[in-house]
Amino acid sequence: MIITNDEIKLFLKKLSFDDDYIEEFIEQINYFEGEAKIRDDIVKSYLNDECIEVITNEIVYELLKLDKTKLTILDVAAGSGFFTKRIKNKLEKKGLKVELFGLDITQSMLKNLRQKGIFSVWGVAEKIKKSIEIFNEHYKTDVPEKFDAVFSTLAFHHFLQPEKVLSSMKEVLIEDGKIIIVDVLKHDYEEFSETLKDTHLGFSKEEINSMGSKLFAKVKVEQLGAYCRVDDKKVHLYKAVFE
Repeated sequence: MIITNDEIKLFLKKLSFDDDYIEEFIEQINYFEGEAKIRDDIVKSYLNDECIEVITNEIVYELLKLDKTKLTILDVAAGSGFFTKRIKNKLEKKGLKVELFGLDITQSMLKNLRQKGIFSVWGVAEKIKKSIEIFNEHYKTDVPEKFDAVFSTLAFHHFLQPEKVLSSMKEVLIEDGKIIIVDVLKHDYEEFSETLKDTHLGFSKEEINSMGSKLFAKVKVEQLGAYCRVDDKKVHLYKAVFE
């Protein structure tokens, strides 16, 4: 599957984004296209092995609490599939049957996902349902419209409209499903907006709780015993669960 720039723009127009917004998306896509080949190494440079294990185990723990033998899961902004594959492997080792789909906007990241054995879906986090509909129609695939769980790792601060992303995730969640987000807590490193193309400088627990409480009956946000390190700068992480 090769997605050209013209197809990307066509997808975005079908999703009703205006030209200015499309240009912002294209800028993000181009940045992460440049990272795609070394994305796994970049993640490892930000996180030590212990932190990687903490993040993976926290998401697996929440998924196991759904108490099902079969799970249909969507990883939003899955990137290279660094965590996607690890989470799938751990769930399968627990005896679960897992259908795991990775949604991303960057073509080279989608290629990375496929190479890891993850079914990749081109789409925009702010409009997941419509993205899946267009993707299925265009590529004659049968990606589910609803999922038992949706998760996202280290991507929420990149989203242009994070509240819309939460609403979009809820739209493709089954009634008793769960959303899990692991991301960076609010920090003061303004240079990350330029050097790492961070749209937001993380979010506080209170901000995440406020966003989620508008949409979900149950929201739990907690700081994790894990962090990212960029050069000499340490940024702590949180886990948010929405039900």
